[in-house]
Amino acid sequence: MPIHAQTGNDQLEGRVVDGNKAPLEGARVSVFTPDGALLLELRSDASGGFVIPQSLPPSCQIVVHYPGFQEVRRRLGESATTLFFLLEPEPVLEHLTITATRTPQSLDTLSSPVTVLQEADLRKSPSLTLDDTLRQIPAFSLFRRTSSLVAQPTTQGVSLRGIGPSGVSRSLVLWDGTPLNDPFGGWVYWSQLDKNIVERVELVPGGSSSLYGSSALGGVIQVFSRMPESPTLELDVRGGNRGSAGGDMLAAFGLGTWNANLSASFLQTDGYFVVAPQDRGAVDDRAGSLHYAVRSSAFKRFSSSGRLSLHLSHFAEDRDNGTILQKNQTDISTLRARYRTEDARGRIWELACYGLVESFKSNFTAISQNRTRETLTLDQVVPARSAGGSAQWTQAVGAGHLLTAGVDWQWIRGDSEEWGFTLGVPSRFQVSSGSQQLGGIYLQDFWSLSKRWTIQLGARVDGWTNYHASRHQTTVSGGEQSTTPFAAQKKGTLNPRLGVSFRLADWGTLRGAYYHSFRAPTLNELYRGFRVGNIVTLANDQLGAEKLRGFEGGLDWQAGSRLSGRITGFWNGLTDSVSNITQSVTPSLITRIRQNVGETRARGFENDLKLRLLNHLEIRGSYLLSESTIIDFPFDRSLESKRFPQVPRHRMTAALAYSGSRHFDLFLSSRFVGLQFDDDQNLLPLGNFTLLDFFVSRQLNPTMQLYFAAENLLDRQFAVSRSPVEGIGAPRMLHAGFKLRF
Repeated sequence: MPIHAQTGNDQLEGRVVDGNKAPLEGARVSVFTPDGALLLELRSDASGGFVIPQSLPPSCQIVVHYPGFQEVRRRLGESATTLFFLLEPEPVLEHLTITATRTPQSLDTLSSPVTVLQEADLRKSPSLTLDDTLRQIPAFSLFRRTSSLVAQPTTQGVSLRGIGPSGVSRSLVLWDGTPLNDPFGGWVYWSQLDKNIVERVELVPGGSSSLYGSSALGGVIQVFSRMPESPTLELDVRGGNRGSAGGDMLAAFGLGTWNANLSASFLQTDGYFVVAPQDRGAVDDRAGSLHYAVRSSAFKRFSSSGRLSLHLSHFAEDRDNGTILQKNQTDISTLRARYRTEDARGRIWELACYGLVESFKSNFTAISQNRTRETLTLDQVVPARSAGGSAQWTQAVGAGHLLTAGVDWQWIRGDSEEWGFTLGVPSRFQVSSGSQQLGGIYLQDFWSLSKRWTIQLGARVDGWTNYHASRHQTTVSGGEQSTTPFAAQKKGTLNPRLGVSFRLADWGTLRGAYYHSFRAPTLNELYRGFRVGNIVTLANDQLGAEKLRGFEGGLDWQAGSRLSGRITGFWNGLTDSVSNITQSVTPSLITRIRQNVGETRARGFENDLKLRLLNHLEIRGSYLLSESTIIDFPFDRSLESKRFPQVPRHRMTAALAYSGSRHFDLFLSSRFVGLQFDDDQNLLPLGNFTLLDFFVSRQLNPTMQLYFAAENLLDRQFAVSRSPVEGIGAPRMLHAGFKLRF
């Protein structure tokens, strides 16, 4: 990478190209002073060129970054006026990840397979929502096949590798280290996160309670926010069919000794009919939605080793849930704070705290068999509050040991305030409420035994308690009142983990892990019942914790810098999983109750393959085989050997990505989902389907980009639910827009 010196000019010119000497437009060029302060930041133009219109002091450092390529750092010579940067493709195994170990580690030293979606991957996704983007990963699934764009929030629980999908998540979702799972019900409001504010997403399947406690039973997904430190203004405006329109904004600026970010997002859609045409009736309507989010962040570096960050966000949404009367609303306000410091001995301390206030409103109806009449049955308001904190210490000790220890705590208070209706007239008022506290302490040793061997040893002790729980009911006609107190519960558990990775050579790494995990039931599962269509699900205050033990093993391999792959086999045994068990079925009503199932087994394997061609063209493929079966269920032996609801055996994705250096990006993806069942008795099948998505963009200049995207390009109709009325997924969704960056 030669530096050509010229004299007689104060300005500095440069050019950024790839291995084929093709220019890289939009490469980020950052200039730092000798003491490490950011002096300025700019982007390369269509020819890969850039101009720094000022003289720079000697020993300044120039850093060039382009997604998918290795970062290049250069010290400026005293007489340099022209720079030439040749960027090489970034080897897959050099990525660092945090989530799997709570500390930054290279992927080739981990005992778990980690999937990382970088900022460039997110921006090229055809999907409007983050959850639909994550469906590119076969291990990822929500309780229903429906996008969060139109789905009722309580159906947006996430699971990994088919470990018992339900409305509550069996995997933990973190936003910059703070739980994003709803504190009352465990589902996830994916609309809180627009893709333009996300720097990357890390997905770690497999039991992770040894580090993260409850909710991490099936794995962890962590979303990291973009936090620009130089002045930035970005706008993304889009519109599409089915009345869809939205916009995102991100601004970064200085406030004295602080840096600040302000972001906002807005999205509305008229949606579509979620009931299949052959079952549709007069009560059915489009499932539209409207949401907005406002976020502000401020952070300050107190020294070269200390950083304080503060985050405040507000999210609100309104939804039409597919019929004339069914609607829901949500408002969430969150405050987060985090401090990180590292001393001269290499000890790292991280302290964090957060608070949340939420209101969830929803109503439920009864629908006649011919879908010509709809009657209000339940109107609910669920206010919830949550607070939590954590402390973590990390230090290198002895020969190759990296110790991490920490403690965290969470408090939750929720109420389900509901009006019950009989023939559309209020008949009762009921309040079910409770409090919950969860806390744990963990210790991990990440031991680099040699250049090839890495061992991860960890364990965590958790405790939780449910208390101040009761149900109070008042009848409207007679005014009778009754109060049912629920007994307090206190439980605890120990969850260990052992992981090993062995670097065979530069081309590959063997890895394996054994782990225990758990999930405590949520307040929603314990105390709140609900009704969707003609399905009534009852709460159960006697629920116990779910427990999982599992092991996995696999191989990560790489042939040069262009071809890489991964294969992983896994086995998980889940005991006492909370499931909606059918009690009775009539033509007009299906009644279910939450119960702890005896034992469920999920086993299978997953493959990933990635091939980069000519630096600009990449082909990706992923496949998941997951057999999730009820092994033991003493309440109803007829369910044994049945497949677990909402888990297909086969999921597969394939994608073609082109990142042109001459203004043009293209992404084409295909997703296959196999047959699954909507009920525990395997009587309501949901057939397989294949969807094709498409994205193309054109960079007009360093400031402006145009793009077009299509989801379900071939307009395939596919089933997402049967109750027994068939619900369908999103038809063809088109949108186009432009992005501005200053």
